Amino acid sequence: MAGLSTTLEIAKSTLLNEQVLIQTTSHNISNAENKAYARQKANLVTNPAYRTQAGWLGLGARVDQVFQVRDQYVEQQLMTGIAQQSDYSTRSGFLESIGTYLKDDGATGISNDLGKFWDAWDALGQNSGGIVERQGVISAAETLADKLQVSQASLTALRQNIQSQTGYTVTKINDLLNKIASYNKSISSFEASGKPANDLRDLRYQALTDLSELIGFSYTEEANGSISISLQDGSTSVSLLSDQNAGKLLYDQGTGLVSYQDPAGNSIAPASNDLSGGKLAGLLASSQKTTDFSNRLDILAAELIVQVNTIYDPTLVQKVFDGTAASDIAVNAAFKDPASINAEPALDIADLQNTQLTNLGNSRFIDYLGDIQQQIGLDQQDASSRADFQGALVEHLETQQQSVSGVSIDEEMIELLKHQQVYQAAAKIVNTTQRLLDAVIGMVGTFG
Repeated sequence: MAGLSTTLEIAKSTLLNEQVLIQTTSHNISNAENKAYARQKANLVTNPAYRTQAGWLGLGARVDQVFQVRDQYVEQQLMTGIAQQSDYSTRSGFLESIGTYLKDDGATGISNDLGKFWDAWDALGQNSGGIVERQGVISAAETLADKLQVSQASLTALRQNIQSQTGYTVTKINDLLNKIASYNKSISSFEASGKPANDLRDLRYQALTDLSELIGFSYTEEANGSISISLQDGSTSVSLLSDQNAGKLLYDQGTGLVSYQDPAGNSIAPASNDLSGGKLAGLLASSQKTTDFSNRLDILAAELIVQVNTIYDPTLVQKVFDGTAASDIAVNAAFKDPASINAEPALDIADLQNTQLTNLGNSRFIDYLGDIQQQIGLDQQDASSRADFQGALVEHLETQQQSVSGVSIDEEMIELLKHQQVYQAAAKIVNTTQRLLDAVIGMVGTFG
């Protein structure tokens, strides 16, 4: 009787084990399309045997725990790749916008209007009394001034857009840090019992992936199951998450810099904002690039204003242009009267196009414009190439990560068939043992 009862208990335990295994397989299959999900496996361990006169007899197996299949090294590499791709994709997009606003192929853009401006002065020098030529100079000056103003206004609007996106991105980063801190709390509390919080870890992994798109960081897992997050800003290491306590980022739109507050509440002054990836790094770099090109456009406009006005009237009583930069350049009101235009310095002004100017890096106006265009193209090409490379790397790492943690429907179906067969075998043991018990009970009744 004892042997049959023990056999029945082993069969019952096997049925319960297979139910857990089948449920785990079903859970895997239902999450086959979820890239944040890590495949789960139920770990079976042999129950302690007991001693009889015949020797040690086994008592079957039990489910010890259901664990995730993860490769943390690959996952960290993947998040680094995602951060880098997001960074350079962001840069490439905004540099493309800068290139559009300052588009100049010779036939269109500032260089074309600048060329017409020189041509108009040259034509006036050839026919100083011509009304058409005088009106042509006014028209060319207005067109050039308008083009410079519009281009600068476009860069200013782009920079404001970048600043707005930077503030929003910082808010999202802080929200994700708080979310991960909350997951840390739940995971460490649940896993204090010794069992892994698998589904909570999947949610935290998704939050980490989302965070990696916004900012580059490194993380380590602590003994209690929580993770710590830090970032590198130039040579400054900043702790952003420790156990259940999250730090935060602070964005000053006035200075364009990001500062930090660590999990203990200590303020960390902004360093160079030289971040190691993520959309935030791309936004900060794009803002600086926009400012750089905006400044170069101002330098061009300022030099144009000074040089043309000085040649037109060294006393500066009469002027061709008002303003000091690309943002406020305009044709002087008095100059708009064709009859009042001084045609005497026309050829000297036209000859400015061939003059190498110190404030333009010993370049001519047209060469300075060409340098701006070339730099925009080189920067955009570099950012695009890096984004493509990082994209290919991310795709490779995702494949590698999914080969470890991803769900294979074929494998899970094979596991399901195996569990089904074991379940059926255990059920047969239950039926057979039950018949044997009935027979024994009947024999006891007969001889009782």
